[in-house]
Amino acid sequence: MRGASATLATAVDLHLHTRHSDGDEAPAELARRCVDAGLRVAAVTDHDTVAGTAAFERAVGGRLTVVPACEVSAIWRGEETHCLAYFVDPHDPRFRERIGGVHDGELAWWRAWTDRAQAIGVPLTWDDVVRRLGGDRVAYVGDYLGLLLEAAHGDPRFAEYTTEAYGRLAADWCRPGRPLYVEHPEKPDVVDVLSWIEEAGGVGVLAHPGRFVTGLDGSECVAVLEPLREAGLAGLEVWTSWHTPADSGRLADVCDRLRLVATAGSDYHGVRVKPWAPRPGLLPALPADPLAVIDALHDRRPVRTSTEAGL
Repeated sequence: MRGASATLATAVDLHLHTRHSDGDEAPAELARRCVDAGLRVAAVTDHDTVAGTAAFERAVGGRLTVVPACEVSAIWRGEETHCLAYFVDPHDPRFRERIGGVHDGELAWWRAWTDRAQAIGVPLTWDDVVRRLGGDRVAYVGDYLGLLLEAAHGDPRFAEYTTEAYGRLAADWCRPGRPLYVEHPEKPDVVDVLSWIEEAGGVGVLAHPGRFVTGLDGSECVAVLEPLREAGLAGLEVWTSWHTPADSGRLADVCDRLRLVATAGSDYHGVRVKPWAPRPGLLPALPADPLAVIDALHDRRPVRTSTEAGL
């Protein structure tokens, strides 16, 4: 699903990625871009890790407010989805252990995929991957496929593929029954992830949910999302580069009906990875009062005892 064109600027961006996951930029570079864009509030939401948050906050130097966050991979309705965790305690050992397990499982999957490439005669090694992409980082999927094509240079089996159209390469070689297929690790249920976030003092928001409710009317959306609200879901990412203005309007109405917070985030990864989100804070449609979103999320935080907070 390709994102919508992002042309309007907002002061709040709650969905940003660094090189600690599949973004292109180090936390300090992302911080500079956020400040230059005039953001007042930002959240680094790397996949299944909080490793970049402290460096981002140091680089910001108080020039904008940083919401501690990450994006947790989960399963919902039989498909992978992502849950944005806001105001989580980045030092909470149990939360770090839980998301670390998801991260490590994905990293092990890419290593097994690399081994599979070697098994079919492509000279791509895990040392190659570590040298180019990092040893403890789950990078952008296109980067792995790009390394595969580099290693397979001159192999007639891969001559027709380009890195500009990696989806076709993935479809032909990486899906079930294809030569590079490796079964994905099991991911946690989104209801369990919501409980992790609450136990870490945070609030959970469903990331770019438009694809899950395509073709559903308002009442059907409410029915689908009601169980997640009862499980602790605090909001939906309504204003995002993944949604058209019409999508955002429909989801904002669903939030009103379910008493959920409607949040805003560009899902910025750098201009190469997602060129339709060319800088932080650009969206196809905007909330009426972006700063009010932060207050609304903050008000949903669970009350933690000193023991639960590790004090």
